[in-house]
Amino acid sequence: MLNNIYADIKKYLLDQGFKVNPAREIHYGLQFMVFSDLESGIVRLFNGKKGLRVDLSQVKDETLQRQLKIGLEVFLSEKDSLIKLKEQARESQKTGDRFAKESLSDPDVLIGVDESGKGDYFGPLVIAGVYVDAALSKTLKAMGVADSKLLSDAVMREMAPKIRELCPHSVVILNNPTYNDIYQKIQNLNVVLAWGHARVIENVLEQVPTCAHALSDKFGPDHLIRDALRKKEIKITLFQRTKAESNVAVAAASVLARDMFLEYIDTLEKRYDHPFPKGCSDAVLKTAARFLKKNGRTELGEVAKLHFKVTQQIEKLIGL
Repeated sequence: MLNNIYADIKKYLLDQGFKVNPAREIHYGLQFMVFSDLESGIVRLFNGKKGLRVDLSQVKDETLQRQLKIGLEVFLSEKDSLIKLKEQARESQKTGDRFAKESLSDPDVLIGVDESGKGDYFGPLVIAGVYVDAALSKTLKAMGVADSKLLSDAVMREMAPKIRELCPHSVVILNNPTYNDIYQKIQNLNVVLAWGHARVIENVLEQVPTCAHALSDKFGPDHLIRDALRKKEIKITLFQRTKAESNVAVAAASVLARDMFLEYIDTLEKRYDHPFPKGCSDAVLKTAARFLKKNGRTELGEVAKLHFKVTQQIEKLIGL
C-alpha cells in the first residue's frame, strides 16, 4: 500500500516542480529525498493503526518544509475527496440521483477565481479571476503555475506578468478604507468575498463572453456567490469546492491575487516608511501597536482590516 501511495505522491510532487528520489524501506515505513531548486530534505511515510502519517521532521529548511506540508495536505485531501466523490457517484447510480450524470473532473474551459489577503491584518483584500482553455492550461502547467501557498513570493512576482500576458483576467482590489467601509455595512466577510468573486467573473466574461463555467474555492455557503451573480444577471455555471487551487485556472488566479497583494504591501511600506508583516502573528500585533501609537486610528484604517481582533488587542495594549 505504501509503495502505491509513494508513487502517487511522487507524481504529485513532480507535477509541482520538485525532484523526488526513489524510496527505500525503513522500520514500519518508507523514506525518500525531495529536492527544490536550492534545498532538499527527507520525507517519511508510515502506515500504522492510526492510518497514514507523513513525517517532515527531517526537512530542515523551513520554506521547503512549509511548501511540502501544504502540498501534501492538498494532495491527501484531494485523494480523500476523490474517493468520496466516486463513492457518491456509485451510490447515486443506484438511487438515480442526478449527481451520477455530472462529471467528476473540472471543465477544460472555465474561469478560475481566488483571493489573497483574507487572513492578513495589514493590506487589502484582492480577488482575481483567470480564464483558461485546454491549451492555456497546458501552458500554465508547463510554467509551473500552482497554488500561491506552494510558491515563494519571488517566483510569483516573476510568474504573474506571464499569466497576465497569456490569459484573459481581472483583478479587483479592495483597499483598506474601502474594505473597512464595506465590512462595517455588511458585517460578513463571506458576503464581501462573494461580491468580489462575482465582480471578477463579470469582468472576465466581458473579455470571453462564451465561457460557460467558473470555479471557486468553497469559503462559505454555496448560494452566496450564486446570489451575487444572480443580482448582476450573470448566467454562468458555477462550481465551488475545497482545495480548488489544485485546478490551474484557480491556481493562476491565486498567483495574480497574491502578486497584487504583495505589490500593495510594498506601496504601503514605502508610503509610511514602516514594515507591514503578513498574517496575524505576534509580529503583526507588535507592529500594529507601534503604528497605532504613532499614527492614530484613522491612519490605521488606511493600512489594516479593522474588524480583526488585532485592533481590539492593540487598543487595549496601548490603553486606548
